[in-house]
Amino acid sequence: MVKKTFLENDDQFIVSYELLHILQWLLTYEKEAFTDLVQQAYIQGTQSLKNNNDLYEQIEESEYLQNSVLDFFNFLEKEVNTITHAESIKHIMQKNLLKTLDHIDPKVFDPAIIQESMQVTAEKVNPERNHQAKDYFLKALLKKWHPKKEKNKKHSLN
Repeated sequence: MVKKTFLENDDQFIVSYELLHILQWLLTYEKEAFTDLVQQAYIQGTQSLKNNNDLYEQIEESEYLQNSVLDFFNFLEKEVNTITHAESIKHIMQKNLLKTLDHIDPKVFDPAIIQESMQVTAEKVNPERNHQAKDYFLKALLKKWHPKKEKNKKHSLN
């Protein structure tokens, strides 16, 4: 069985500008912490190599090493995408829902219901359609809302 490599048939591996910026930031502002992380990884990695000679023979293959570098950058790119999406949703929520939240009476709606409705909205709203955040939020809020009836309050049609 032939193992397929990550870059086959002259494919290209592209590192995003965001990831390059993050790496530069790490080297500028978190160099000591990054150095500690690399040192810890080196120590633990070399110990595991000493414990497993078969793995050492496998690592000697340049293709394996190349793929591990690509896997590392692929992992970083996925993390950047996850964080970027979460931050865009956070921005949408802040921008579009803060005004709406100002008009909601906390005495009528339980804070847990408001929080849950915001989470539902964050999951449904696409960053390209951020103008719909208010509508999604209000729909989710109304679905979960169960008005409390006051016993002493009399309703009249007058």
